[in-house]
Amino acid sequence: MAVDEQIAAYLSFLRDSVKEFKPLTRKELLEIEKSRNLKLRSLLNAESQSEVTTLFEIRVSIESILVKELGIKKEKRGRIFVDVESDGVKSIRGLTDEIKSYFRVLGSSAINYRVGLPKVLEDGSIYAPEEKIEDGVDPFQQFWTLNNDTDVEKSFLKALDFFKSYNEQVAENVSLKLKRPCLLIHIEKDVESELPQPLYLHNMPSPKDTTHMTMLSFYSFPPFGIEDPDNFMIFVKKAWEPFDCLGRVYIANEGINAQMAVPTNVIQNFRKCCHSIPEMGKHIENGINIDPIPLTIEEFAVAGNIDGKECPPFKNLMLKVRQKVVADGLDHTLDWESAGYDMPPLEWHQKLQEAREAKQSGDDEKIQKAPLIFDCRNTYETNVGIFEGAEPLATENFRDSWDAFKDKLKDKPKDTPIMTYCTGGIRCVKVGAYLTQEMGFTNVARLAGGIIAYDRTLNDQAPEEEPMFKGTNYVFDGRVGRQITDDALGQCITCDGKTNLLSNCMNVDCHKRMVQCAKCSESFRGCCSKKCQERP
Repeated sequence: MAVDEQIAAYLSFLRDSVKEFKPLTRKELLEIEKSRNLKLRSLLNAESQSEVTTLFEIRVSIESILVKELGIKKEKRGRIFVDVESDGVKSIRGLTDEIKSYFRVLGSSAINYRVGLPKVLEDGSIYAPEEKIEDGVDPFQQFWTLNNDTDVEKSFLKALDFFKSYNEQVAENVSLKLKRPCLLIHIEKDVESELPQPLYLHNMPSPKDTTHMTMLSFYSFPPFGIEDPDNFMIFVKKAWEPFDCLGRVYIANEGINAQMAVPTNVIQNFRKCCHSIPEMGKHIENGINIDPIPLTIEEFAVAGNIDGKECPPFKNLMLKVRQKVVADGLDHTLDWESAGYDMPPLEWHQKLQEAREAKQSGDDEKIQKAPLIFDCRNTYETNVGIFEGAEPLATENFRDSWDAFKDKLKDKPKDTPIMTYCTGGIRCVKVGAYLTQEMGFTNVARLAGGIIAYDRTLNDQAPEEEPMFKGTNYVFDGRVGRQITDDALGQCITCDGKTNLLSNCMNVDCHKRMVQCAKCSESFRGCCSKKCQERP
């Protein structure tokens, strides 16, 4: 099998394994539980009115490997009841349908069944073995494997024979009699059905051995969209499992938006994995935005700040389905593939230098021809860092951007050169689409990869250049901000002094984003005001 075919087959295998495991609402789960209980009540009621047993009891356990891989919390063991005339006692398919109707978490997982007869204790209760090998003895050594439909039928016949013979042995003690035939089933992972690892996992070091963590972000707007975000979320989580990555990822019909931390020693493997997924791949605009300076494990552990306490930027991997990956407030979707010119960071750097020179020249003609440069981030972000010569939109939320643009561009010719930027580029995809498609501007550019890509590119390719971005870049993780230059542009919320330190008010009822100097942070105990400090 060719490498590309192997990877495609592996990803297809992962997708198939989650198709049936679509997350349900609490209401849907309650309906399923209600349906199960009604079915069981009906079966038990029918059995009670019959002179002979009409049900088989199946006691199911799931091996620990599957429990861990599927993230099973509650449904590790359980009892199900199957009608003696149902397909569940006649075929593997029928038995599987019965089991998965209760153990829904198994989804489309490839599984094997090891089956055994119950051990009845002195008090008449049934003992089901635990998955624990003691003194070298496999607790399931007396069990057998179901390979075909004949094995299923024979197994239930064995259970019926055991039921009859046992009850004959204890005939004089009615309290010890079994109510119905019982079969024990231990579910194991079918390792032979698994495909070999894709090439991007071959010889990959253990992410647990990493000495550094790399912060990164990326987004994609695949033109074909994401048809089923819920299942795609589960698929992506399984695909990323080998990398021990952390972060916050939003998934919607329109695309994916990710801010993450990945063990540095597997970063290239992670990139190859992402590029092999069609919804990402070539649709990850400008590639994966990688922070130029990895953090040591020790630095990563204290790089974030929550409620005034040092913490990692991310503590786990959180994937969430949303209506949109960036809430824009628009009542219709635009063509994100047509969003103006994606300007490379070094070209952007040069254009900003030229705009600065034009302004400094005092030449009205040059000044008139200079582009309009808009910072498309929110006020709390632009307060601590901004490109030289840029005009902030002064918005509190991204959805306010459209009214701001209408106001700022109402008298501008449609061929006015416009340059826009944001943190990682995703907001400016929507801005570029809006300016060109809704407002009719024809000369719109956006900074490819945003401030993050600019910072990395300048460090890598032109370290001798003075950054045109001044101050701190607000980032959407526990770090809150990444300092690019020493310029203190922010104004402390409590003393009006200059600072670039960002935080959230420590009062849980407030928790507002704010700029506050170190001295005030200490004296106000991390709160934005005396009122918040004194409020319980």
